[in-house]
Amino acid sequence: MAINIPTSAAEVVKRAKTDVQRELTGSNPFLRNSWLGALITGCANRIYDFYLQLKEAFKQSLPDTATDDILERWASIWNINRNAATVATGNVVATGTAGTTIPVGTLYASSDGLIYESDLSVVLTASVISVASITRSGTTATVTTTSNHGLASNVLVTIAGAVETAYNVSNAAIQVTGLDTFTYQVSGAPSTPATGTITAAFTAIPVPVTSQDYGADVNQLADAELNLQSPIAGVDNAAKVDYAEIGGGTDQETDAELRDRLLDRVRNPIAHFNVAEITAVAKGIAGVTRVFVQEVTPALGQVTIYFMRDNDSNPIPSASEVATVNTAIQAIKPANTDSADVIVAAPTGVSVDFVFTSITPNTSTMKAAITATLGQFFDEQTDVSANITQDAYRSAIFNTIDTETGERLTAFTLTAPAADVTIASGEIGTLGSITYP
Repeated sequence: MAINIPTSAAEVVKRAKTDVQRELTGSNPFLRNSWLGALITGCANRIYDFYLQLKEAFKQSLPDTATDDILERWASIWNINRNAATVATGNVVATGTAGTTIPVGTLYASSDGLIYESDLSVVLTASVISVASITRSGTTATVTTTSNHGLASNVLVTIAGAVETAYNVSNAAIQVTGLDTFTYQVSGAPSTPATGTITAAFTAIPVPVTSQDYGADVNQLADAELNLQSPIAGVDNAAKVDYAEIGGGTDQETDAELRDRLLDRVRNPIAHFNVAEITAVAKGIAGVTRVFVQEVTPALGQVTIYFMRDNDSNPIPSASEVATVNTAIQAIKPANTDSADVIVAAPTGVSVDFVFTSITPNTSTMKAAITATLGQFFDEQTDVSANITQDAYRSAIFNTIDTETGERLTAFTLTAPAADVTIASGEIGTLGSITYP
């Protein structure tokens, strides 16, 4: 039976005055500024306070509506704890004079004052690595190295050993495009691909760093510039974040996020290394929002696990974030399963741009509402290796409501995308740019 809780204090006051008038014939509790009316009003207001406390108690008595400390207690029954805010880790690429030491504890700062501390003492080294291939498009040469190069953009690299001498350059500023790829500019039109035994030489070293602060704001994208807090002779002041990014920094888990994990656990019974357990363990890592478990993939006896970090500026996990989740998943794999058969990876993001030529109503608040709707759609309804249907994204757009005015989107013309968005194996759709009229 539903419990009837009054909607306002005035309702309780009115009921109380009516009861007194009925029981005390000839009295008038409704008389303004009367002693009797004041006494009844004061008592009724306090009774309404009890109703509010009772309403809150009902809310806290169920795990799907509990909040704060009570929600944490519900979660603890299922051995789930609220994820605390975390630091970010990664590498900056230092350059300068070979042989110079960068001590442990060296401080780097971002332009907005965030501080990162080096975790190890490293020595700037003159390195030479092997090049697997060089291809050219226009004046841009793309280098693929035989191993991870550990570089960042604008590091000066010397290319040598190409038979087509136009590819051989000294101290060319590179643009990093992957863990084992970068580009640089060449003169002329040498044949492609390059031939010969090619090498790339540079003086640089990755410096592992950890943020001093906690939260999502301390993450840094690839090529972000950090600067030494105190100069070191022989070390360039500016260093850039490598391609793997500085990541893993997350805010403290919100009530909504903790509640989602708790309800997932309650609704999906865990057996050893089933989809529910893998999902629960992965989501136990701060910042992980969605987990996609592909069973018997890519082959019999194997499983591939993708995940997303939708609350980060870049929802695609970095290499260090993948490593963290992989460590947690490997810890629960069956003893008779080879580690190589449990594959944890970041999906490849496919950016989807939206171009509107008309919307009705065409207001700034409606545009903001559509942006929020599309953001929610890509955070909740996209899947790894699954196409995004035109019906799905158009339906999400059409159901947009401007929360500030209460208006609904009544009409729109969308020129891009104009069909289903094709998503290949291992890919996931992400929200790109939105163009409004």
